[in-house]
Amino acid sequence: MSNSISAQCGHVKRRLRTGEPLTGKVLQFALSHVDQSADPLLMGITKKLNAGEPLSEYEYHVFVEVILLHVRLAPSETDPQ
Repeated sequence: MSNSISAQCGHVKRRLRTGEPLTGKVLQFALSHVDQSADPLLMGITKKLNAGEPLSEYEYHVFVEVILLHVRLAPSETDPQ
């Protein structure tokens, strides 16, 4: 796992946990990992992140504990095979 990916996930998680809106590179990183599909839940998360609104408890759980966990566990392109 890349330290950079882990650190970026930590920044997103920490800001969401404290109710801070995501901005700049942190927002871009978060949005790059939300599937922009027609799924209403994911569309709602995307809209709230863009608007700086807090996520519901369920949205927070899905985003932080599911999506970001998968981002952290995914093999990096630089990891040796």
